[in-house]
Amino acid sequence: MLAAQPFCVFCGGTTQATTLDHMPSRVLFYGKHRPKGLEFSSCQPCQDSTRKAETIFAVLSRFYPKPTTNTQRTEFQKLLRAAERHNPGFTREMETDQVGHLHRLGKEAALLPSWNFVNVGGPICTDSISAFSVKLGLALHYEITRQIVPKGGVVVVARFSNVDAFTGDMPKAALALFGEGQTLEMGKFRVADQFEYSSVYAGDTMNMSAHFATFRMSMALLLLACHSEADIPQGVHGDRFRV
Repeated sequence: MLAAQPFCVFCGGTTQATTLDHMPSRVLFYGKHRPKGLEFSSCQPCQDSTRKAETIFAVLSRFYPKPTTNTQRTEFQKLLRAAERHNPGFTREMETDQVGHLHRLGKEAALLPSWNFVNVGGPICTDSISAFSVKLGLALHYEITRQIVPKGGVVVVARFSNVDAFTGDMPKAALALFGEGQTLEMGKFRVADQFEYSSVYAGDTMNMSAHFATFRMSMALLLLACHSEADIPQGVHGDRFRV
């Protein structure tokens, strides 16, 4: 893999790659059991830069459906402790006003499978989700175009919770652009229940790609990776991050 792409795909393609990075990382999957695929040339700083963020994202992705086996519950608690240890204040940040959410949702609250709300909009969660999302966007752009987003490129991130999904508050027009989701698989081993993604790209220039990824039934990301600010289509909404 390093021979095929000797440069890191995460920092503009100007740094020599020294290792391989899995995106999404193994920590997101039950028992860290992950099929091969979506492995990318990386420099060590880029690989290390999202370790804390990936632990938090792994926790958030496991909120729904809840862990069902003793092994999964033990693993979740271990991840939660690790996330708090590396990001002090994380668990407190997720505390929220349950009744306030019910009032805000009104009749739509009846559409939800449970009323156990967590706050994922605080600074620790937001920074972690953003760091993970940008890296995933860069990875999937390279996966589908075989082009590295260069320095000055941009990743646009829009994130959605399962509340958005259950209440129908999703960007239907944008999602209609994507085909059937795919996942990592090896023989009969598939992880579609934990991670799925779909991608489209500008086939003429390879300078833009869009991706929709879901993580269990907890979170979803809509990502746009562009080689420059000028490549971002009009009307695109989301947080913008420069490479």
